[in-house]
Amino acid sequence: MISTSKIGVSASRGGGGGAVTPHVFVLDEYPTNSFCAYSLQKLRAAYSGNVIKVRRSSDNAEQDIGFTGNALDTSSLLTFVGVGDGFVTTFYNQTTGGAQTMSQSTANSQPKIVNSGSLITDANNGLAAIQFDGVDDHFTGASLGAPHDLDFYRVGSTTDTKFIMISGASDKFSYAIDDGSTSTAISQNWRSTDLYVNNVLKSVSTRDDLHTAISIGTPTVVNHYNTNPNRWFVTVKIGRYWLANWEYDGLIQEFIFYNADNTDADRSAITTILMDKYVP
Repeated sequence: MISTSKIGVSASRGGGGGAVTPHVFVLDEYPTNSFCAYSLQKLRAAYSGNVIKVRRSSDNAEQDIGFTGNALDTSSLLTFVGVGDGFVTTFYNQTTGGAQTMSQSTANSQPKIVNSGSLITDANNGLAAIQFDGVDDHFTGASLGAPHDLDFYRVGSTTDTKFIMISGASDKFSYAIDDGSTSTAISQNWRSTDLYVNNVLKSVSTRDDLHTAISIGTPTVVNHYNTNPNRWFVTVKIGRYWLANWEYDGLIQEFIFYNADNTDADRSAITTILMDKYVP
């Protein structure tokens, strides 16, 4: 559920029932093999860079927005955007390498973070969120380097009936969510048996199964693993299929790439940290 607010909420929410919990820096707790990490919350205590770059609709000017404390500086964001809309042009990587950004230079394809002067939040947890429109919004990561394993964690909420969240080319995608579809082509070059949603291993064999597991309308931490690193090169897209169609309609609050297959214990612990932050 999308909500808008004039004031950003920076506290983490408790995964067990909405109680406020201390902020945990997931990249400090689990730094090994962290490759790219993007969030509207601070992921590493020592990170001093910006969070996002935003374009405002009034004159198309752009400005970097950083953190205040451990959360997005929503005061600076709203002051810059004014009464119009704000769109994310760049999402900055918070890992120690820091070079790999997610970006979108095409105005019509930039996801939104401010709507008519109000911060977009997920009404379920009250935290700032980036809204993808289901038409053409997406990010591209253009400098991810050589072939990599990709252990991917994302936090968002949606009721979208058809989308692909991440793709690397026409034969590289995970997962193909499609309400009512009996197709068993649920992913390409991903380990299709290792889909976790809020720390629960899901048994999925069709695209409709994926829809049932993921498109539940409340914040979810979704984790899955790339099974063939030699097939994933340089560029990925977040929020759509490589070519066209399958665009994501929903909210994103965080996504993290590790370039190795995390152990079950580490995967569970990382997911728990994210759930404590985002899942009411």
